[in-house]
Amino acid sequence: MIRIAFIALLIGLASCGGRGGSFEEVKFRAPTQADPALSSFLEEVEHLGVICVTNIEPFRELDVEKVMARLSNGTARGLSNIPETTIVTQDEIIWQLKDIHFDSTSVYEDTVRTALKEKLELDALVFVELKHLQARMMPMSPNPYGGMSPNPGMDLTIDLKVSLLNLNTNQVWQQGGEQRNYQPVQLQLLGGGNNQSERQLLLALSRPLQRFLFRIAPPPKPQTRHFEISGD
Repeated sequence: MIRIAFIALLIGLASCGGRGGSFEEVKFRAPTQADPALSSFLEEVEHLGVICVTNIEPFRELDVEKVMARLSNGTARGLSNIPETTIVTQDEIIWQLKDIHFDSTSVYEDTVRTALKEKLELDALVFVELKHLQARMMPMSPNPYGGMSPNPGMDLTIDLKVSLLNLNTNQVWQQGGEQRNYQPVQLQLLGGGNNQSERQLLLALSRPLQRFLFRIAPPPKPQTRHFEISGD
């Protein structure tokens, strides 16, 4: 009798944890791991800064520095996907370090690195530099079907260099090189001055930067889990 009662008890416990249980489907967004090639540069990084610069002078009423400032804001938003990391914007860095001119040479100087670490408590820095820009207006532009349309277009050749500097270990990761970007100009915006040109340039610069951001700060992925809510 004791053996029969024990077997009955086991069957009852199994039924409580099996089909008889009540489950609820929960959807949430979970953090995604960075590319392993870049994750080592983020070890023990709690404060990450971002700076986007260029030495190219404005031309044809195109304010390149304004475009780079907007690019830095977008980069900071993209980097915010990195969990447990505070992003320090370009405006904050420049305001705190008014006497420093940031370029591809000065950012590697010991005095500049020390200032970034001590005054801003930065552990790492994303440094973006537009090294080359060539823009040409073309009478025709490509269409989605592989042909050419009679609408005018802007032919852009850019060289955007992206560097990730770990200020604690002095590790440096870089990507760059010339890229060509061909964008049609919307007819309703022709004659609208430099706004259209700035949008075209910002779009061309954001594409290679988005690839970098997807590797270092991938967006959270939707996840679905089933949790038992039947009680203990």
